[in-house]
Amino acid sequence: MESAQRKAPSATNTRGHTNINDSRADYKTSGAKPPLSTADILDNFRQALIENIGHAPNTIECSGKLERFSSNGKSDDKAGWYVCHEHTLMIDQAYQWGIVCIFGNWREGSTHTWNSFSTFFRLSREAKQQLERKQQEQVAQQQAERAAKAEQARRQGVAMWESAQPANPSHPYLMRKRVGAYGIRQTGNLLLIPMCDLDGTLHSLQTIAVGRSLEKLFLKGTPKRERGLFCLIGDTLHHPQGVYLCEGYATGASLYEVYGLPVLVAFDAGNLFPVAKAYRERFPHIPLTICADNDRDPTSKGYQVGLIRAREVCAALPGVGLIVPEFPEGTPLHLSDFNDLTALLRSNANKDTTP
Repeated sequence: MESAQRKAPSATNTRGHTNINDSRADYKTSGAKPPLSTADILDNFRQALIENIGHAPNTIECSGKLERFSSNGKSDDKAGWYVCHEHTLMIDQAYQWGIVCIFGNWREGSTHTWNSFSTFFRLSREAKQQLERKQQEQVAQQQAERAAKAEQARRQGVAMWESAQPANPSHPYLMRKRVGAYGIRQTGNLLLIPMCDLDGTLHSLQTIAVGRSLEKLFLKGTPKRERGLFCLIGDTLHHPQGVYLCEGYATGASLYEVYGLPVLVAFDAGNLFPVAKAYRERFPHIPLTICADNDRDPTSKGYQVGLIRAREVCAALPGVGLIVPEFPEGTPLHLSDFNDLTALLRSNANKDTTP
């Protein structure tokens, strides 16, 4: 992605920071404070996770390490995260045990702080300052760890990319999806999909392997949502007629083949907003249209997720359009995106022209 037309300033970091204890007094008690049990403290932190993230793990670990959990209740989701440290603090001339935590949702780009001391005790200025320093250390540590993992993913991705060859159009995945190879590479039987920012910098890779089952993976540490990474299909980031935004490579390739306009592949529904936000800030006047997945099977784990996330983006950002694939009546429910629709229409057309 070295074309000069693809260069643009780095996307801004949208991660916000809030202090839950400063704005919520739901857990404060009045009168005398009896000794708090570990279970009481952990249960209150778990309740804070539920109220601010929507979900929480069944067990809270005070490991001092990053712990991940589902932010939407689905087993394949790990967007929720927290870090909890045990801590002792001098309160009313006695040491009290508690926990100091940060937590957030990578999908939404949110970060919050929480501690049990502010929740249950009236603190002196010195104690508050000590807690603030501890939480600042936690935030800095978590950001440093994420940055280190992102750099490791970048180095690994660059090494794999430079040693790979242009993807073979006859690769089983491309043949199955009936699309071409546009700016992607291959090593062995593994397809490599570049994950870049608006500067055209390669930060990581999505790998696609076809064996007994289809396996799509990201290199460990990939900062997909934090940086709004995407794969560009086409020769330029902008076009006067507009640019399309979708979830997967095969969908993007189908859109490119049909319309001939640039396509940004966001890789999943949760990354649509980070990519769209970064793009709209850089190109405020270029028409941007989300081509959403239409997950129609109510029994599937992804039911309507793509459509919901796409509508959220359109509501939050100016000048973002939306189109949704509409399937003929009786079409199997597992068909959901524009790649599926394109393949179906081609297949029906071939049937109609067969003597």
